Amino acid sequence: MKLIGESMKRKGPVSLVERRAFMKLPLVDRWQIMSWQAKEMAAHYEKDGSWKDLETGDIVDELR
Repeated sequence: MKLIGESMKRKGPVSLVERRAFMKLPLVDRWQIMSWQAKEMAAHYEKDGSWKDLETGDIVDELR
């Protein structure tokens, strides 16, 4: 189980034991963890910028 502030880098998928442990946490704690993870991912994609490539192409152009 990862705690707030710990690295999210993993070598493999989350185990069933870790998922169950997460679900046993109080709702407020789960919200805090997911909020922190969302901020970390947003910072990662903002820094990387590769997500911008996903906004171009035939499918997006047809939807606009």
